Amino acid sequence: MSARAVLVIPALNEEATIGGVVREAREHFAGPIVVADNGSDDGTAAAARAAGARVASEPVRGYGRACLAGARAAGEADVLVFMDGDGSDRPADIAALLGAIEAGADLAIGVRRGPDVEPGSMTGAARFGNWLCGVLLGARYGRRLHDLSPLKAVRQPFFDGLRHDELTYGWTVELLARSLAAGGRVAEVEVGYRRRAGGVSKVSGDLRASMRAGARILATLWRMAVWERRQRWAGPGLGLMAAVAVLLVVGWWLMADDSSGPRALVAVWLLAWPTLLVGAVGGWAVGALWHRG
Repeated sequence: MSARAVLVIPALNEEATIGGVVREAREHFAGPIVVADNGSDDGTAAAARAAGARVASEPVRGYGRACLAGARAAGEADVLVFMDGDGSDRPADIAALLGAIEAGADLAIGVRRGPDVEPGSMTGAARFGNWLCGVLLGARYGRRLHDLSPLKAVRQPFFDGLRHDELTYGWTVELLARSLAAGGRVAEVEVGYRRRAGGVSKVSGDLRASMRAGARILATLWRMAVWERRQRWAGPGLGLMAAVAVLLVVGWWLMADDSSGPRALVAVWLLAWPTLLVGAVGGWAVGALWHRG
């Protein structure tokens, strides 16, 4: 691709993997590589520099903060590419994302499915969360997306024109939602995925951390869909989000060991539908009072 692209890799305590990630990325990507060190207390920054990357420091932790710090450090570019630093994303897939941008997309998001997804690389909880967020995005913005992938490419002028309020785990879903709300052309590109090359996951490696991340993602969707825009569907929105919160907790718990089946479906249904009804009734009341004011 003739456009100038910069690869941004947010990283927190990835000393064991970041050097290999940068070196593998260099085999498939000719542009500058920026590692956004998000307050690591190990040798992540030194390992990134030794591998040939530029390092941008963001001491205040938060996935969104790191991505934005890397984007600022990228300087003037036509395209920003984001990829995780744990070795799970495949740099070989960057070319397909850039191809989608070249074909006219404003944002190209990787969808982790197909034969190049390593068995066991995605937990049941992660698949469940992707499905859930895709359904919610489709309900609000009319376009269902299928992954909150860390591997994505976006035109920098389009990216700079979006608001970026979410600074933690909800950053990707905010990027997708704001891109759809702005009428951006969003392309989904099938990509592979691998087990992390080393270290410990900040999300999927811990059930409590997974639930915190999931709650943050849901809160981001809620803020954008209702509280920011003050839509009259605040009633059903409150009900839906209440049901989703229950569904999230039950689903994450049941799928924490990657199991699924009738037990999960029955539990989700029995808990979610009354929550939806109660939340909807309360939501209509809140919405009516809000719009009267």
